[in-house]
Amino acid sequence: MSIMYKAVPKAQPGVVGGGQIKYYASIIRERPVGIRKIATEISKMTSLHTTDIFGVLESFLDRMHTYLEEGRIVRLGDMGSFSPAIASYGEDLIEDVDKRTIKRLKVNFRPSMELNDRLSTVKFVKQDVEPIV
Repeated sequence: MSIMYKAVPKAQPGVVGGGQIKYYASIIRERPVGIRKIATEISKMTSLHTTDIFGVLESFLDRMHTYLEEGRIVRLGDMGSFSPAIASYGEDLIEDVDKRTIKRLKVNFRPSMELNDRLSTVKFVKQDVEPIV
């Protein structure tokens, strides 16, 4: 497998007028892959029907949401783990910390070592771009 990328110009942050332009590699994203496509592909690899797999995946996502809402870490074996995290305002006194000091809730994903190892073998291919004249 390979990931396509292109060079994109970016201005220097914090410099009035943008400063010196530098070029950075940026992934060219294909269309996102949805749960139905994944279910269809798994169905072709197994003896299970697409609707059965779709139902299992939907139920899995429902359980995952529930566990994250309970503040639990969801470990998915060789894929990695999802965990809820909060950002909050700092207070001088411990008794001033309450639910109003919480700014937001987000979900962190931490890839497993197996996933990181697998991704370390990905090749990168630069997209040929015609210069704009």
